[in-house]
Amino acid sequence: MIETIDIPTSENPIVVPPAPPIKKINYQIIIIAVLSLALVGVSIAYAFNLGKKTTGVVPANIVPTVAITSPIPTTVVSNDEFGTITWLSSPKKIANPNILGGTTPDYGGFIFAELGTYEVASFNNGAKLLVSFILPEGPASPIIFRFVYDNGKYLLIESLISEDYVKKDLDRIFDKNKVKFISYQIKELFPDSYYYVNSINFSKITDGFFLPQFITSIKNYSTVATTPVGDIVSIYSPIADFSDLSMRNYYLILKDFSLIPFNQSSPIGITDNKVPNFIQNDNSQNKNVFGPVRVGCGGGGSISVIKNDSLLSDKTMIGKSGDLQIFQVKNTSSALVKYLYNGYKQGRDYPSAPPIISIDQFANFPNHILYQEKIGDWILLTNPEYSVQAECGKPVVYLYPTTDTTVTVQVGANVTKSEPQYPKNGWTVLAHPNGQLDYQNFTYPNLFWEGTGYGLYPSLGNKGFVIPQSKLISTINYQLRQQGLNDQESKDFMEFWASKLPTTPYTKLTWLTTSEMNILAPLSVSPKPQTTIRVFLDFQGLEKPEILTPQKLSAPVRNGFTLVEWGGLLRN
Repeated sequence: MIETIDIPTSENPIVVPPAPPIKKINYQIIIIAVLSLALVGVSIAYAFNLGKKTTGVVPANIVPTVAITSPIPTTVVSNDEFGTITWLSSPKKIANPNILGGTTPDYGGFIFAELGTYEVASFNNGAKLLVSFILPEGPASPIIFRFVYDNGKYLLIESLISEDYVKKDLDRIFDKNKVKFISYQIKELFPDSYYYVNSINFSKITDGFFLPQFITSIKNYSTVATTPVGDIVSIYSPIADFSDLSMRNYYLILKDFSLIPFNQSSPIGITDNKVPNFIQNDNSQNKNVFGPVRVGCGGGGSISVIKNDSLLSDKTMIGKSGDLQIFQVKNTSSALVKYLYNGYKQGRDYPSAPPIISIDQFANFPNHILYQEKIGDWILLTNPEYSVQAECGKPVVYLYPTTDTTVTVQVGANVTKSEPQYPKNGWTVLAHPNGQLDYQNFTYPNLFWEGTGYGLYPSLGNKGFVIPQSKLISTINYQLRQQGLNDQESKDFMEFWASKLPTTPYTKLTWLTTSEMNILAPLSVSPKPQTTIRVFLDFQGLEKPEILTPQKLSAPVRNGFTLVEWGGLLRN
């Protein structure tokens, strides 16, 4: 049975009190009163009918001043409507259905994400369960939608959409003539927020950005727990340039192959200020902050795991949390200490910075802690006071529409500095073809921001260029043009970064690509540019040359509305 839900309405009767007795009838007043009541009645009836679905013709003399859009009604579907569900052993990719709304992506509409659409299950009556990924406006991950495809009709399961802001926009995302909204229960797609399996507490992560959302996005995973709705798996990814460390992530794979990020509760109690609760060897309470290893200017947040047991050979116990022992490596010959010390020095070499401590001092300061979980992983937490000091430094955004255009730009980052001031919902400017931007009665040549990207900083590996000091400026200028920057944009880049480049005999240059920047700090731009060029430089001073794999730099042809952005890793 399918039962349509209508929003109940009621009309309050108009109660007119009896008129007091009068000695003399004034017909003029009566006529005016009758006409007034008639006009009021027509107005009330019209206002009441605006909230109802009608098939009649609106009288020509009544013209509404505001367009009213009727939401798509939701229907409740019983659990046995489609029969027994059978899950596929693997997702089957299919063509994206033609069901999106009438607006185009260039003007604020919604488009299918690269993940696209998959068939994931079938029902007894022949219907199919589909999963689609659709890109919204704003810096966010694609939204996942589930549909029942039954007899040529697409039925969107609205009850499986958890985000309220998405539900409010459904009649704008989808074509009302092609999609029906239903409330339908599939118990395997309703995970709990917590699971206690194999003596481990797993909890759902609710504040992640740009996390993988479907099984096709992950590889080399291992099952660590089984729940009634699917397996919890672990994934280990090497950290940047130090393969002995890995980032660990947990995901619950639901029966429709979508991913829900989870984490494992720490065996150490941690305060809201990120201070682990343990007693040091001198019986004092720890007061230092420790957290995940920072890499570049990405948000990250994943747990860091020691993947090479040799790093633990020199560990020293420095305290206990209950029965759990807390360790630190203090040997300056340790590869772990050397890696952490090199990270500490980054961003602390500017003239006014406090003196950099020696590696011997660093090793004896509380720069990190280690402990072993029940599953066997050794966890590394670092003290931000002795960690990498870096932000995404002054990414500058240029907009070149083909005609004067109102453009909204949102940044997927924790913005700490900006010009003009970055508002909560992004900048909305009037952009001119020559690049001039009008914003709140002021004119700007571009937009700039600084901060930490919501996404992960990419692994640079062994790629890039080692340039001698005598050729550093000319090489950067040449490589900027290779990547598509024009003379003015290149000049702006060099004016900001030239004084911040290393003065060492050699410099390592590694360029982040547009696709890597779209993961680290995605830009949401409406209308959508036809050409996007994002250039970001990671550099490091060297005393002697290293052997690297050269990058192949290239640029797209500027076609139509073009966005250009340049920036670099600012070690502050």
